[in-house]
Amino acid sequence: MEEMELEILRKATEMFNRYGLRPVTMDDIAREMSISKKTLYKYFSNKEDLVRKAVMAMFEEIRGNMDQLLEHSGNAIDMLFAMDNVVCTTIERHDPSMQFQLDRYYPEVSAMLESLKKEQVFKMMYNNIKKGKAEGLYRPELDAEVVTFLYYSRAQLMMEEDMGPFKDRPIDEVMREILIYHVRGVASPKGIEYLEQKLKTPNT
Repeated sequence: MEEMELEILRKATEMFNRYGLRPVTMDDIAREMSISKKTLYKYFSNKEDLVRKAVMAMFEEIRGNMDQLLEHSGNAIDMLFAMDNVVCTTIERHDPSMQFQLDRYYPEVSAMLESLKKEQVFKMMYNNIKKGKAEGLYRPELDAEVVTFLYYSRAQLMMEEDMGPFKDRPIDEVMREILIYHVRGVASPKGIEYLEQKLKTPNT
């Protein structure tokens, strides 16, 4: 990707986050960057193309952060905590109004993003369960598909605008309690013992 294309994506993302997807036009972006529309259309065929690539850039950043963390996360339970840190940060940055605009005005882009997120989470969780079983930290009879679906559904629920009784509580506290609940549900006696030791460690 050329430097100018990256600069346009960065500026467009900044403007989308500040003003919303709908109000920002290609003219606005070109004017803000002091470039011609001809330059803008050299890299992006239309606004939907720009929105799609901006969304993909954000997704790739999150996926890169996740992959980097998981490379140095230790065993399967450590990996779950590392994954949850990224998920928690993503949820904290999540803007429901932006998601609404994406769903309403760019449904194909929204569907593409949802598919990518689901694929990524399912892949990571399936590998995590396989690793946990091999390490003896998870129960051997676990159904990987069911557990993965429950984990993904939990992450989706936490991104809802109305969090009910939890909407005024810090998201990291709620996420941590749910994560501990999840680990206790999948862990073997060896895994439970490791979890208890981990929870006693400061800054876990």
